[in-house]
Parts: sequence; structure tokens; C-alpha cells
Amino acid sequence: TMFEPEFAHQVKAGASTYAGELQGRKLSFVAFKQVPWHHFSRLSLEQSQLTLRSPYLDNDVVRLAYQSPLGQAHSKAPALRFVADAKPSLSKIPTDRGLLHRPTPALTQLNHYFQEFTFKAEYAYDYGMPQWLVPVDKALKAWRPERLFLGRHKFYHFRVWYRDRLSAYLKEVLLDPKANERPHLAPGGLKRLLNEHLSGVRNHTSALHQALSIELMYRQLIERKW
Repeated sequence: TMFEPEFAHQVKAGASTYAGELQGRKLSFVAFKQVPWHHFSRLSLEQSQLTLRSPYLDNDVVRLAYQSPLGQAHSKAPALRFVADAKPSLSKIPTDRGLLHRPTPALTQLNHYFQEFTFKAEYAYDYGMPQWLVPVDKALKAWRPERLFLGRHKFYHFRVWYRDRLSAYLKEVLLDPKANERPHLAPGGLKRLLNEHLSGVRNHTSALHQALSIELMYRQLIERKW
């Protein structure tokens, strides 16, 4: 691990606290905890470059979600039917998970299974890549096998970005002498993780997310002179 034992314990405790919040009503967790706690950081970055609208978080839509009958709150059928009623031509286009309002027997189901596979494959080939697969990916790097899986469902692919196009930025930030002397870091741990990821022998995407986030918190929130 790259963290000092005491700080690593606090990180695990935070993850346990977050998991414990899932025990309540899922709709309330999403609306009042997951969105502001987990997704705001990405939203704030996107808002720095784009003008965004999130109609599914409109107060009236959230209020309507609380009025949904039991058993329908997590069903995809109402959303598909709503699209069909509002724009019939749009409802003829499958979702990225292969769902249709009026499915074609067998064919739609097969497409759904295929899209579910590509969704999981994209995760496994991005930050969720198991360590045993990393050397295989490195051996095949010249053929860029990631093109078979990445980009079907998500536009960001940090495992590959950190290894390639963002590697210089990671080195600049995380190998800075001051960054490596932070009290929460174990000596040499961060440098080892970074070198392993950049050389393509291990997948440390999630750990690098954490390291980069913490370092930027130091720079932007703690040490910055306003």
C-alpha cells in the first residue's frame, strides 16, 4: 500500500461508512447522498468547461420518483414507455444496454446480453482490469486491444490514460518531492505504484485516483493562498 497504516485504516473506515449508507432506501441514498457526495466532483469539473443540464435531477422528477408504486421504482419499463409516448421514433433506437420499449422476440434479448457483456468487458479492460490480465495487455500493446472494448459505454478510460497520455502529468504531480513527503504516505509506496502502472506490469488506477485527488486537495484547498 502507498498509505501509512493509520491513514490506510481511515480510508477503509470511510469506505465502510459509505457502504453502510446503502442499507436505507436506495432512492434516498441516490438523491441525497450518492449524487452530492460521489458525483459532484465530476460535475464541478464538467461545469468548468461545459454548460450542463441534469433534467433527471429536477425537483419535480425526484418528487415523482418518490410516488412510484412499489416494484416500479427500479424498473426500466416506465422510462422506456415515457420515451415512446414523447418521441415514438426515438423509442425504436436501443439503449446502450440493448433495451427497447417494444422488443423483438429473441433478437432484442440477444442484443441485450451482448451489450451487457461489452459493458462488463469495458470495466474489466479499464480501471477494473485484474492484475493477471495486465501483462497480457502489455504484450499485446502494439495491437491496441483496448479498441475492442473501450468507448462503447463510457468516454473516459483512466487506466490507459494514466499509462499513456496522462503519464507526464502524473509524474509531474505525484513525483514532486513535496508530494512524496506527505504525512499520509508510506516511504516509496507512491513511487512504486506509479512506476508499476506506467510500465504496464500492474493496474493501480484506483490507487492513483486516490493519490492524485489527495495531492490536489493539498494544493488547491489546504496550501493555496487565496
